[in-house]
Amino acid sequence: MRHSANLGALPIFLAIFLFASSPATPAWGADTGHGFHTIRVSPEMKGKISKETLADVTRFFEDAEDAIKTGNLESLMNLYSDSYKNGDHDKDAARRIWERIFSNFDGMSTMHNMKLVNYSPDGGLVVIGCSGILLGKRKGEADRVPVDTWTNEEHILTLEKGKWKLVGSAGTKRKRLWFDRPMHPLF
Repeated sequence: MRHSANLGALPIFLAIFLFASSPATPAWGADTGHGFHTIRVSPEMKGKISKETLADVTRFFEDAEDAIKTGNLESLMNLYSDSYKNGDHDKDAARRIWERIFSNFDGMSTMHNMKLVNYSPDGGLVVIGCSGILLGKRKGEADRVPVDTWTNEEHILTLEKGKWKLVGSAGTKRKRLWFDRPMHPLF
């Protein structure tokens, strides 16, 4: 008799593992209401960032999550800086990747474990360390599968005309499932 593994449980297990294995850091003013991500702020960073700025940065990630859930490419791309750079990829390349994702998957959502790594009030720069997963259902299929995962990426945001924009990402390069080069587009 042949047994097959239930791979539908894999995303849940991976998400639990990511959150359970992360170091505990006190949270501060970062409950997003989305239920799948918060931004943890260590005691040494509390004195560097205001609650208002943290709320604005958190709103950036909420807006991204909403755009991903609804498949709204324009709203998602409005969160990218025109000067976005991630290795060889620019904003146009990120758009093409998201177009491929949205054309192949429905029911998208993300889970994040984020930590404020750095904040420069004078330069309007925020660095958020993040591990997480992007989940979705292949068009015409019922099971949710991991579309992308990332570990210890750093999302770099800059303040442009009063709005936070993604200017780049940094982290360990690794081969992606079907991207032509190593890259995690946003989440």
